[in-house]
Amino acid sequence: MKILIVNTFYTPIQVGGAELSVQQLAEGFAARGHTVGVLTLSRDGVGDREEINGVTVIRVPSYNHHIPLISQGSLTERTRWHLIDVFQGGDADKYVDLSEFDVIHTNNLLGFSTQFWKTIRQQKRDDAVMVHNIRDFYLRCQRSNRYRNGATCQKTCTGCLPAEVTRRRHSECVDAAVGVSDYMLQHHLEAGFFPNARRTAAIHNRPGDHLQFPRAERQHGDPIRVGFIGRVAENKGTFILAEAFRKLARRDMTLDIAGTGSDADVARLQDIIAGDERITYLGKTQPADFYPRMDVMVMPSTWEEPLSRVVSESLLNGIPVLACNLGGQPEMVRHEQDGLVFTPTVANIHDALAGLTRERLAELTRNARLRSPDMLAANVIDQYLNLFGALLEEQSAAKSNDRAVGL
Repeated sequence: MKILIVNTFYTPIQVGGAELSVQQLAEGFAARGHTVGVLTLSRDGVGDREEINGVTVIRVPSYNHHIPLISQGSLTERTRWHLIDVFQGGDADKYVDLSEFDVIHTNNLLGFSTQFWKTIRQQKRDDAVMVHNIRDFYLRCQRSNRYRNGATCQKTCTGCLPAEVTRRRHSECVDAAVGVSDYMLQHHLEAGFFPNARRTAAIHNRPGDHLQFPRAERQHGDPIRVGFIGRVAENKGTFILAEAFRKLARRDMTLDIAGTGSDADVARLQDIIAGDERITYLGKTQPADFYPRMDVMVMPSTWEEPLSRVVSESLLNGIPVLACNLGGQPEMVRHEQDGLVFTPTVANIHDALAGLTRERLAELTRNARLRSPDMLAANVIDQYLNLFGALLEEQSAAKSNDRAVGL
Protein backbone atom coordinates (compact mmCIF):
# COMPACT_ATOMS: atom_id res chain seq x y z
CA MET A 1 0.00 0.00 0.00
CA LYS A 2 0.95 3.62 -0.50
CA ILE A 3 -0.13 5.53 2.59
CA LEU A 4 -0.17 9.29 3.17
CA ILE A 5 -0.48 10.34 6.80
CA VAL A 6 -1.53 13.92 7.51
CA ASN A 7 -0.84 15.52 10.90
CA THR A 8 -0.24 19.06 12.12
CA PHE A 9 3.28 18.30 13.35
CA TYR A 10 5.81 15.51 12.97
CA THR A 11 9.12 14.70 14.59
CA PRO A 12 11.26 16.48 15.70
CA ILE A 13 8.40 18.87 16.52
CA GLN A 14 6.38 17.45 19.40
CA VAL A 15 3.50 19.24 21.10
CA GLY A 16 1.71 16.26 22.66
CA GLY A 17 1.13 12.54 22.44
CA ALA A 18 -0.32 12.67 18.91
CA GLU A 19 3.08 13.30 17.35
CA LEU A 20 4.51 10.23 19.09
CA SER A 21 1.58 8.06 17.99
CA VAL A 22 1.74 9.27 14.38
CA GLN A 23 5.48 8.65 14.16
CA GLN A 24 4.98 5.18 15.59
CA LEU A 25 2.35 4.39 12.96
CA ALA A 26 4.34 5.85 10.06
CA GLU A 27 7.52 3.97 10.91
CA GLY A 28 5.54 0.82 11.70
CA PHE A 29 3.84 0.87 8.30
CA ALA A 30 7.18 1.49 6.56
CA ALA A 31 8.80 -1.38 8.46
CA ARG A 32 6.08 -3.68 7.08
CA GLY A 33 7.13 -2.78 3.54
CA HIS A 34 4.56 -0.11 2.72
CA THR A 35 5.36 3.21 1.05
CA VAL A 36 4.66 5.93 3.60
CA GLY A 37 4.55 9.70 3.31
CA VAL A 38 3.75 12.18 6.07
CA LEU A 39 2.29 15.57 5.20
CA THR A 40 2.95 18.06 7.99
CA LEU A 41 3.48 21.75 8.66
CA SER A 42 6.86 23.39 8.34
CA ARG A 43 7.88 25.30 11.44
CA ASP A 44 10.04 27.82 9.58
CA GLY A 45 7.58 28.46 6.74
CA VAL A 46 9.78 26.74 4.14
CA GLY A 47 8.56 23.63 2.36
CA ASP A 48 10.92 20.68 2.05
CA ARG A 49 11.18 16.88 1.97
CA GLU A 50 13.35 14.51 3.96
CA GLU A 51 13.61 10.83 4.75
CA ILE A 52 13.30 9.83 8.41
CA ASN A 53 13.52 6.13 9.28
CA GLY A 54 12.07 4.99 5.96
CA VAL A 55 9.29 7.62 5.90
CA THR A 56 9.11 10.49 3.39
CA VAL A 57 8.28 13.62 5.39
CA ILE A 58 6.76 16.42 3.32
CA ARG A 59 6.76 19.72 5.20
CA VAL A 60 4.57 22.50 3.81
CA PRO A 61 4.24 26.17 4.79
CA SER A 62 1.16 27.13 6.77
CA TYR A 63 -1.43 28.91 4.63
CA ASN A 64 -2.42 30.84 7.74
CA HIS A 65 -0.58 33.78 9.31
CA HIS A 66 1.11 31.87 12.13
CA ILE A 67 1.93 28.32 13.17
CA PRO A 68 -0.78 26.84 15.43
CA LEU A 69 0.08 26.04 19.06
CA ILE A 70 3.62 27.34 18.66
CA SER A 71 2.99 31.00 17.78
CA GLN A 72 -0.34 32.11 19.26
CA GLY A 73 -0.59 35.78 18.35
CA SER A 74 -3.03 38.29 19.83
CA LEU A 75 -6.72 37.56 20.48
CA THR A 76 -7.64 39.30 17.22
CA GLU A 77 -5.02 37.32 15.31
CA ARG A 78 -6.18 34.03 16.86
CA THR A 79 -9.79 34.77 15.95
CA ARG A 80 -8.82 35.55 12.36
CA TRP A 81 -6.65 32.41 12.29
CA HIS A 82 -9.60 30.18 13.27
CA LEU A 83 -11.90 31.82 10.72
CA ILE A 84 -9.39 31.11 7.97
CA ASP A 85 -8.89 27.55 9.21
CA VAL A 86 -12.62 26.81 9.19
CA PHE A 87 -13.85 28.54 6.08
CA GLN A 88 -10.87 28.85 3.75
CA GLY A 89 -8.56 25.93 4.34
CA GLY A 90 -5.13 25.38 2.90
CA ASP A 91 -3.38 24.46 -0.31
CA ALA A 92 -1.37 21.43 0.81
CA ASP A 93 -2.30 19.61 -2.39
CA LYS A 94 0.08 21.95 -4.25
CA TYR A 95 3.01 20.32 -2.50
CA VAL A 96 2.18 16.63 -2.91
CA ASP A 97 0.59 14.56 -5.65
CA LEU A 98 -2.35 13.04 -3.79
CA SER A 99 -2.96 10.63 -6.66
CA GLU A 100 0.16 8.69 -5.61
CA PHE A 101 -1.55 7.21 -2.56
CA ASP A 102 -4.02 4.38 -1.92
CA VAL A 103 -4.82 5.47 1.65
CA ILE A 104 -5.03 9.02 2.96
CA HIS A 105 -4.94 8.85 6.75
CA THR A 106 -5.71 12.18 8.42
CA ASN A 107 -5.03 12.82 12.09
CA ASN A 108 -4.80 16.23 13.76
CA LEU A 109 -5.90 18.72 11.10
CA LEU A 110 -5.28 21.96 12.96
CA GLY A 111 -3.47 24.10 10.40
CA PHE A 112 -4.67 21.98 7.46
CA SER A 113 -8.42 22.39 8.01
CA THR A 114 -11.15 19.85 7.29
CA GLN A 115 -11.26 21.56 3.90
CA PHE A 116 -8.51 19.03 3.14
CA TRP A 117 -11.14 16.28 3.01
CA LYS A 118 -13.19 18.35 0.59
CA THR A 119 -10.13 18.92 -1.61
CA ILE A 120 -9.59 15.18 -1.90
CA ARG A 121 -13.14 14.59 -3.07
CA GLN A 122 -13.13 17.57 -5.42
CA GLN A 123 -10.14 16.02 -7.14
CA LYS A 124 -12.32 12.92 -7.54
CA ARG A 125 -9.75 10.69 -5.88
CA ASP A 126 -12.40 8.00 -5.66
CA ASP A 127 -9.90 5.13 -5.93
CA ALA A 128 -8.23 6.15 -2.66
CA VAL A 129 -9.79 5.63 0.75
CA MET A 130 -9.83 8.37 3.35
CA VAL A 131 -9.53 7.45 7.03
CA HIS A 132 -9.68 9.95 9.86
CA ASN A 133 -8.23 9.44 13.34
CA ILE A 134 -10.15 11.25 16.09
CA ARG A 135 -7.40 12.18 18.55
CA ASP A 136 -8.89 15.30 20.15
CA PHE A 137 -11.98 17.53 20.06
CA TYR A 138 -10.82 19.75 17.17
CA LEU A 139 -13.93 18.95 15.12
CA ARG A 140 -16.20 20.31 17.85
CA CYS A 141 -14.10 22.85 19.74
CA GLN A 142 -11.79 25.70 18.74
CA ARG A 143 -9.58 24.85 21.73
CA SER A 144 -9.68 21.14 20.81
CA ASN A 145 -10.51 20.06 24.38
CA ARG A 146 -14.13 21.02 25.22
CA TYR A 147 -12.87 22.20 28.60
CA ARG A 148 -13.32 25.69 29.97
CA ASN A 149 -13.21 27.41 33.36
CA GLY A 150 -12.29 24.18 35.12
CA ALA A 151 -15.11 22.06 33.69
CA THR A 152 -16.01 20.01 30.62
CA CYS A 153 -18.28 21.82 28.17
CA GLN A 154 -21.76 20.26 28.28
CA LYS A 155 -22.71 21.70 24.90
CA THR A 156 -21.02 23.43 22.01
CA CYS A 157 -20.68 27.14 22.79
CA THR A 158 -21.72 29.89 20.41
CA GLY A 159 -18.12 30.64 19.50
CA CYS A 160 -17.41 27.04 18.43
CA LEU A 161 -20.75 26.23 16.78
CA PRO A 162 -20.04 27.63 13.26
CA ALA A 163 -16.82 25.61 13.09
CA GLU A 164 -18.55 22.46 14.30
CA VAL A 165 -21.34 22.78 11.72
CA THR A 166 -18.85 23.30 8.88
CA ARG A 167 -16.56 20.46 9.96
CA ARG A 168 -19.51 18.10 10.36
CA ARG A 169 -20.48 18.79 6.76
CA HIS A 170 -16.91 18.20 5.58
CA SER A 171 -16.83 14.88 7.47
CA GLU A 172 -19.31 13.49 4.92
CA CYS A 173 -16.25 12.93 2.70
CA VAL A 174 -14.58 10.43 5.05
CA ASP A 175 -14.70 6.67 4.35
CA ALA A 176 -13.75 5.44 7.82
CA ALA A 177 -13.51 7.00 11.28
CA VAL A 178 -11.18 5.71 13.99
CA GLY A 179 -11.31 6.89 17.59
CA VAL A 180 -8.31 6.55 19.89
CA SER A 181 -10.97 5.33 22.31
CA ASP A 182 -14.53 4.14 21.87
CA TYR A 183 -15.56 7.13 23.94
CA MET A 184 -14.11 9.51 21.33
CA LEU A 185 -15.62 7.58 18.45
CA GLN A 186 -19.13 7.46 19.91
CA HIS A 187 -18.93 11.09 21.05
CA HIS A 188 -18.48 12.21 17.44
CA LEU A 189 -20.83 9.72 15.82
CA GLU A 190 -23.62 10.76 18.20
CA ALA A 191 -22.95 14.39 17.23
CA GLY A 192 -23.60 13.54 13.58
CA PHE A 193 -20.04 13.33 12.26
CA PHE A 194 -18.93 10.87 9.56
CA PRO A 195 -22.45 9.95 8.30
CA ASN A 196 -21.04 8.25 5.19
CA ALA A 197 -18.28 6.27 6.89
CA ARG A 198 -18.37 2.67 5.69
CA ARG A 199 -16.39 1.50 8.70
CA THR A 200 -15.74 2.78 12.21
CA ALA A 201 -13.36 1.46 14.83
CA ALA A 202 -11.82 2.24 18.19
CA ILE A 203 -8.07 1.55 18.18
CA HIS A 204 -6.30 2.42 21.40
CA ASN A 205 -2.91 4.10 21.23
CA ARG A 206 0.01 1.98 22.33
CA PRO A 207 3.38 3.25 23.56
CA GLY A 208 6.53 2.51 21.64
CA ASP A 209 8.14 -0.76 22.69
CA HIS A 210 11.25 1.23 23.66
CA LEU A 211 9.28 2.48 26.68
CA GLN A 212 9.34 -0.95 28.32
CA PHE A 213 12.00 -0.96 31.05
CA PRO A 214 13.43 -3.48 33.52
CA ARG A 215 12.04 -2.99 37.00
CA ALA A 216 14.34 -1.50 39.63
CA GLU A 217 15.20 -3.76 42.55
CA ARG A 218 13.11 -3.44 45.70
CA GLN A 219 14.19 -4.00 49.26
CA HIS A 220 11.99 -5.47 51.95
CA GLY A 221 10.30 -2.65 53.79
CA ASP A 222 10.65 -0.08 50.98
CA PRO A 223 7.69 2.31 50.80
CA ILE A 224 5.03 1.90 48.13
CA ARG A 225 6.01 4.36 45.43
CA VAL A 226 3.05 6.19 43.87
CA GLY A 227 3.74 8.04 40.62
CA PHE A 228 2.29 10.75 38.42
CA ILE A 229 3.88 11.77 35.12
CA GLY A 230 2.41 14.38 32.82
CA ARG A 231 1.65 18.06 32.63
CA VAL A 232 1.26 19.88 35.92
CA ALA A 233 -2.17 21.44 35.40
CA GLU A 234 -5.63 21.59 36.90
CA ASN A 235 -7.28 19.49 34.19
CA LYS A 236 -4.64 16.77 34.68
CA GLY A 237 -5.71 16.43 38.33
CA THR A 238 -2.21 17.19 39.63
CA PHE A 239 -3.42 19.42 42.44
CA ILE A 240 -6.19 17.18 43.74
CA LEU A 241 -3.74 14.26 43.76
CA ALA A 242 -1.26 16.27 45.85
CA GLU A 243 -4.03 17.44 48.20
CA ALA A 244 -5.32 13.88 48.62
CA PHE A 245 -1.85 12.58 49.42
CA ARG A 246 -1.28 15.33 51.97
CA LYS A 247 -4.39 14.11 53.83
CA LEU A 248 -3.16 10.51 53.76
CA ALA A 249 -2.12 9.19 57.15
CA ARG A 250 0.06 6.39 55.75
CA ARG A 251 3.81 6.70 56.19
CA ASP A 252 4.60 3.67 54.03
CA MET A 253 3.85 5.51 50.77
CA THR A 254 5.67 8.16 48.77
CA LEU A 255 4.46 10.24 45.82
CA ASP A 256 6.72 11.30 42.94
CA ILE A 257 5.31 13.90 40.53
CA ALA A 258 7.12 14.26 37.20
CA GLY A 259 6.35 16.77 34.49
CA THR A 260 6.35 20.44 33.69
CA GLY A 261 3.72 23.16 33.60
CA SER A 262 3.30 26.91 33.65
CA ASP A 263 5.26 28.81 36.28
CA ALA A 264 2.01 29.56 38.11
CA ASP A 265 0.89 25.92 38.16
CA VAL A 266 4.28 24.62 39.30
CA ALA A 267 4.32 27.23 42.09
CA ARG A 268 0.81 26.16 43.11
CA LEU A 269 1.89 22.52 43.29
CA GLN A 270 4.97 23.36 45.32
CA ASP A 271 2.83 25.31 47.79
CA ILE A 272 0.55 22.29 48.27
CA ILE A 273 3.35 19.79 48.87
CA ALA A 274 5.60 22.06 50.95
CA GLY A 275 6.60 20.44 54.22
CA ASP A 276 5.53 16.88 53.29
CA GLU A 277 8.72 14.88 52.89
CA ARG A 278 6.78 11.98 51.36
CA ILE A 279 6.04 14.01 48.20
CA THR A 280 8.74 14.89 45.65
CA TYR A 281 8.32 17.13 42.60
CA LEU A 282 10.83 15.93 40.01
CA GLY A 283 10.13 18.35 37.16
CA LYS A 284 10.86 17.12 33.65
CA THR A 285 11.86 13.46 33.89
CA GLN A 286 12.68 10.82 31.31
CA PRO A 287 10.41 7.74 31.31
CA ALA A 288 13.45 5.47 31.70
CA ASP A 289 14.27 7.21 34.97
CA PHE A 290 10.70 7.12 36.22
CA TYR A 291 8.69 3.99 35.43
CA PRO A 292 11.20 1.42 36.74
CA ARG A 293 10.94 2.90 40.25
CA MET A 294 7.13 3.11 40.46
CA ASP A 295 4.79 0.60 42.13
CA VAL A 296 1.48 2.20 41.14
CA MET A 297 0.51 5.12 38.88
CA VAL A 298 -2.30 7.62 39.33
CA MET A 299 -4.06 9.23 36.34
CA PRO A 300 -6.55 11.66 37.98
CA SER A 301 -7.54 13.89 35.02
CA THR A 302 -10.61 16.02 35.67
CA TRP A 303 -11.44 16.45 31.97
CA GLU A 304 -12.65 13.93 29.42
CA GLU A 305 -9.22 13.07 28.12
CA PRO A 306 -9.47 11.06 24.88
CA LEU A 307 -6.94 8.43 26.01
CA SER A 308 -3.95 8.89 28.28
CA ARG A 309 -0.67 7.47 27.02
CA VAL A 310 0.43 7.20 30.65
CA VAL A 311 -2.09 4.40 31.20
CA SER A 312 -0.74 2.23 28.38
CA GLU A 313 2.88 3.05 29.24
CA SER A 314 2.25 2.01 32.83
CA LEU A 315 0.58 -1.26 31.86
CA LEU A 316 3.37 -1.96 29.36
CA ASN A 317 5.70 -1.86 32.38
CA GLY A 318 3.40 -4.01 34.50
CA ILE A 319 2.40 -1.13 36.77
CA PRO A 320 -1.25 -0.95 37.93
CA VAL A 321 -3.10 2.34 37.43
CA LEU A 322 -5.55 4.26 39.56
CA ALA A 323 -7.48 6.16 36.88
CA CYS A 324 -10.32 8.63 36.54
CA ASN A 325 -13.62 7.43 35.08
CA LEU A 326 -13.70 10.13 32.38
CA GLY A 327 -13.01 10.00 28.65
CA GLY A 328 -11.21 6.91 27.36
CA GLN A 329 -9.53 5.85 30.62
CA PRO A 330 -12.21 3.34 31.79
CA GLU A 331 -11.66 1.39 28.56
CA MET A 332 -8.03 0.80 29.47
CA VAL A 333 -8.06 0.10 33.20
CA ARG A 334 -10.00 -2.92 34.44
CA HIS A 335 -11.43 -1.95 37.81
CA GLU A 336 -10.25 -4.18 40.66
CA GLN A 337 -8.14 -6.25 38.25
CA ASP A 338 -5.16 -4.21 37.04
CA GLY A 339 -6.13 -0.93 38.66
CA LEU A 340 -8.95 1.11 40.12
CA VAL A 341 -11.37 3.51 38.43
CA PHE A 342 -12.89 6.42 40.32
CA THR A 343 -14.52 9.83 39.96
CA PRO A 344 -11.61 12.28 40.32
CA THR A 345 -12.07 14.04 43.65
CA VAL A 346 -9.72 14.57 46.58
CA ALA A 347 -11.82 12.24 48.73
CA ASN A 348 -11.92 9.43 46.16
CA ILE A 349 -8.18 9.56 45.46
CA HIS A 350 -7.49 9.57 49.21
CA ASP A 351 -9.72 6.54 49.77
CA ALA A 352 -8.20 4.62 46.86
CA LEU A 353 -4.68 5.12 48.21
CA ALA A 354 -5.69 4.51 51.81
CA GLY A 355 -7.23 1.15 50.89
CA LEU A 356 -4.32 -0.02 48.76
CA THR A 357 -2.78 -2.69 50.99
CA ARG A 358 0.41 -4.42 49.93
CA GLU A 359 -1.55 -7.62 49.30
CA ARG A 360 -4.06 -5.83 47.11
CA LEU A 361 -1.28 -4.04 45.24
CA ALA A 362 0.49 -7.35 44.61
CA GLU A 363 -2.65 -8.78 42.98
CA LEU A 364 -3.17 -5.70 40.81
CA THR A 365 0.49 -5.83 39.80
CA ARG A 366 0.28 -9.49 38.77
CA ASN A 367 -2.67 -8.70 36.50
CA ALA A 368 -1.00 -5.60 35.07
CA ARG A 369 2.04 -7.67 34.13
CA LEU A 370 -0.19 -10.15 32.32
CA ARG A 371 -1.50 -7.27 30.20
CA SER A 372 1.95 -6.03 29.29
CA PRO A 373 2.20 -7.96 25.96
CA ASP A 374 -1.12 -6.45 24.83
CA MET A 375 0.43 -2.98 25.05
CA LEU A 376 3.07 -3.62 22.38
CA ALA A 377 2.93 -1.33 19.35
CA ALA A 378 2.74 -4.19 16.83
CA ASN A 379 -0.86 -4.84 17.83
CA VAL A 380 -1.90 -1.33 16.76
CA ILE A 381 -0.01 -1.50 13.46
CA ASP A 382 -1.87 -4.72 12.62
CA GLN A 383 -5.27 -3.20 13.38
CA TYR A 384 -4.70 -0.18 11.14
CA LEU A 385 -3.31 -2.21 8.24
CA ASN A 386 -6.23 -4.65 8.46
CA LEU A 387 -8.65 -1.72 8.34
CA PHE A 388 -6.90 -0.13 5.35
CA GLY A 389 -6.82 -3.46 3.52
CA ALA A 390 -10.52 -4.14 4.11
CA LEU A 391 -11.46 -0.68 2.86
CA LEU A 392 -9.39 -1.06 -0.31
CA GLU A 393 -10.92 -4.48 -0.98
CA GLU A 394 -14.41 -3.04 -0.59
CA GLN A 395 -13.47 -0.16 -2.87
CA SER A 396 -12.17 -2.53 -5.52
CA ALA A 397 -15.23 -4.78 -5.30
CA ALA A 398 -17.57 -1.80 -5.63
CA LYS A 399 -15.75 -0.60 -8.74
CA SER A 400 -15.93 -4.08 -10.26
CA ASN A 401 -19.68 -4.17 -9.66
CA ASP A 402 -20.07 -0.71 -11.21
CA ARG A 403 -18.21 -1.83 -14.32
CA ALA A 404 -20.29 -5.00 -14.55
CA VAL A 405 -23.51 -3.00 -14.33
CA GLY A 406 -22.17 -0.59 -16.96
CA LEU A 407 -21.59 -3.49 -19.34
